[in-house]
Amino acid sequence: MALVGAMMGSAAAGWINDTYGRKKATLLADAVFAIGAVVMAAAPDPYILIVGRLLVGLGVGLASVCAPVYIAEASPTEVRGGLVSANVLMITFGQFVSYCVNLAFTEVRYILLLYYLNVLDCTYGTKL
Repeated sequence: MALVGAMMGSAAAGWINDTYGRKKATLLADAVFAIGAVVMAAAPDPYILIVGRLLVGLGVGLASVCAPVYIAEASPTEVRGGLVSANVLMITFGQFVSYCVNLAFTEVRYILLLYYLNVLDCTYGTKL
């Protein structure tokens, strides 16, 4: 459902950018994404979780169109390409890191590591 929401969000992003401006469109994307995250976190059943995934997808679709356009319009000509490329590179790098973390915790023995990390965090807080 997140992909469906992303397709709808990116399809509507051009019109939203033109109508409300780049900055307000980016703030709208952030708000929709945050609302979707709260809905998913508080979902009592799978159907509400699907609605939250749809909202998160809408926010991601909006942001994937609005952010590069805003960066390109707000940046000086000399660094414009580099800033937009850095935005895409950081998104891709973040996805890579998330896949690596997921791979690290796929085996059952690492679930115990997560448990112990949580115990350490609860015991010592942010002093580690």
